Amino acid sequence: MEQAIELMTGIVLTVLGVSFLLRAQDWAGWFDDIRQDGRHRAIPIGAFALLLSAFMVAFHQVWSGFFLLVTVIGVLGIIEGSVYLLFPGSLRGILGALAPNYKSTIRLFGALFGFVGLMILSKWSELNGVL
Repeated sequence: MEQAIELMTGIVLTVLGVSFLLRAQDWAGWFDDIRQDGRHRAIPIGAFALLLSAFMVAFHQVWSGFFLLVTVIGVLGIIEGSVYLLFPGSLRGILGALAPNYKSTIRLFGALFGFVGLMILSKWSELNGVL
């Protein structure tokens, strides 16, 4: 199961990163829409983040080596989802702080997500004899 979580994380981060880079304007519009009604949208976003992240951590108990990165991503997602569920107004504040530079911030995170996702996929394929 750990290998499946690693593969899933690599794929999701890579595709999300490329999407952030290529569709920054669309993502900026979506984030702006969320900011306008942040409290109500924080609940389903937080629940979804908490669910997926708890799944990652529950089935990926790796606390050393390269793939510790995947577990840490899961733990960060649990924290993020919990914050949105317990303090829904925080989403609007976080997005408000990023609002003036949405597109550049989205592109920065896109590059980061894409790079980390490709690193995970590369290491995963090396260890599993794929490619």
